[in-house]
Amino acid sequence: MFQDGGGGAPTMRKRTYDVDLNKLVEKTFKFLRNHDVPRHWSKTKNEKYDVHLMIVLYVLFCMADKSYKRFKRLVESCPPTTLKLETVPHVSTLWRAWRRIPPRFYRKLVQLSGKGGRDKCVALDPTHFQITRPSVAYCKRTKRKLEREPNRKVTIATGTRSLRIVDAVIYKYHKRSGLDDLDKILGDWVKGKTVVADTEFDAEERFHQAVIAKGGKGVAPLRHKDIPVWRTNGSRRKELRRKWPGRSYHRRPLTETDNSMLKRGMGETLRGNTVGQQARHFYMKCFTHNMLMRCN
Repeated sequence: MFQDGGGGAPTMRKRTYDVDLNKLVEKTFKFLRNHDVPRHWSKTKNEKYDVHLMIVLYVLFCMADKSYKRFKRLVESCPPTTLKLETVPHVSTLWRAWRRIPPRFYRKLVQLSGKGGRDKCVALDPTHFQITRPSVAYCKRTKRKLEREPNRKVTIATGTRSLRIVDAVIYKYHKRSGLDDLDKILGDWVKGKTVVADTEFDAEERFHQAVIAKGGKGVAPLRHKDIPVWRTNGSRRKELRRKWPGRSYHRRPLTETDNSMLKRGMGETLRGNTVGQQARHFYMKCFTHNMLMRCN
């Protein structure tokens, strides 16, 4: 919910985010201008609401975590002063404008907004987002278990110093391993950095050698603790067996902090009936998180 933060500046009060909305809106507009995001999709440039404004409204929509109609009433009642809206777009206009932008464009915004944090260590962590939101009372009455509700598994790369999301991927199959996402999530950001992960990523070729090929170093706990060095497979795994970099690995729980901030601050449910619509909402949550971190 939007509240007055003193001095006439509306702020967002959540358990994890406490940012001046005017500053957030200004930062987002400036970010979109500096990265040459097109203001119009049509050649005639005759849209009443340009692309920059729609992306800023999407950022506020993710923070509010309400339905489209409630969000529209919220913006009408107390909009940020820097938004400069004469009329609030209709619910269908918002939905169609956000749907027009492909998910890969939102993911590109996440990658651009995650740069510049001076992070020497990046943590990988898979997590799950729900795609349904039944109440606890309803699940008890129908004898359904919340942990077995349909979900989407995502993998998030978090900078452990800036807490910005460097990159993220989402897939339909929720039982896939985090190693299957490495070919898509490992990019140019790996060069010169230490990539830490949990035991799920303990694989010499699929994880350590892939990170080394990108110019970084991987750190993941070995699955079996009592095996001697000479029986350990892989040169990097043997190196970790001889000398464990505890200082780097102790920063891995910070990615759990990011996951908690996303779910508690902007909801753990992804909106949309298709995987593409859910991916669009997920990437926009990550972009909103990065812009909030830039405001701190």
